[in-house]
Amino acid sequence: MEVSLIILCIILGAAALFSIIHSLLLKKQIRDIIRQNHFIQNEDTNLPITAAMPDKEVEDLIESINALLETHRQFEIRMTQANRSFKNSITSISHDLRTPLTSASGYIQMLQDFDLPEETRAEYLEIVKQRIQAVRKLLDQLFEFARIEADELVLAEEAVNLGNVLRDTLALFYNDFCSQDSEPEIQIPDDPFVVTGDTDAFKRIFSNILSNALTHGEGHFSIKAVLTDGAVNITFENRTHSITPDDLPCIFDRFYTTDVSRSRKTTGLGLSIAKRLATRMGGSISASLDNDVFGIHLQFSLK
Repeated sequence: MEVSLIILCIILGAAALFSIIHSLLLKKQIRDIIRQNHFIQNEDTNLPITAAMPDKEVEDLIESINALLETHRQFEIRMTQANRSFKNSITSISHDLRTPLTSASGYIQMLQDFDLPEETRAEYLEIVKQRIQAVRKLLDQLFEFARIEADELVLAEEAVNLGNVLRDTLALFYNDFCSQDSEPEIQIPDDPFVVTGDTDAFKRIFSNILSNALTHGEGHFSIKAVLTDGAVNITFENRTHSITPDDLPCIFDRFYTTDVSRSRKTTGLGLSIAKRLATRMGGSISASLDNDVFGIHLQFSLK
């Protein structure tokens, strides 16, 4: 009996000692985790928190903390990118507004200060008119983009004969193609192909893509619509040397333009608006570049 009691006391003592040691090691581990966490926050390092000794519960805790730290890092990266994008956007808007306004102001000043021939005055007034129209176009696109971003633009969900909309939009650009002495290759099925969406939104998508092609393209324009597997695929292609493979991931970003000097007076919003409208109507849009042939590819499900 006494032997059993002694053995029991030894076991209980060993268990108590083990518990105390484990508790001390656990506290040391927690202090080490806190120390690592403070170091990571203060030094802005990407090092993960590690365990000094194997323990299932501690390892689970560390895994959760590391996941939170990674989430925080990704959030900071997104915030930094968003701030940079916002600053770039403000710079772009300021430049795009200031340039035509400064030009118009200069011509107005000359009209006021000099006794110019009537023909010259008419020429300068036309230039001023063009500059003001450029500002109005920018403001209209900014307003439209803001409404789309804020989800304030209400789009109809109606049956749309997309072939007719595409033909009508192309007709509006007839003079623009003629001015570039270029006849686009057009392939649109004669049979109607109907999709669900907003007619005006489809017109805006096509107009923005065509405007972009005419601004940056260098001929060999092609517009093709192909019906496959319950969907319509529309491709706009043109030859260009101003777009590189590095531009493709950014083509649909707001205010993005391959014209660094922005001398072509483009807002960089056209394709961004086209993408958002296409997505809102359940479609997809992508860009490609193959041997200096730039392409915009649209796909919409047939009704």
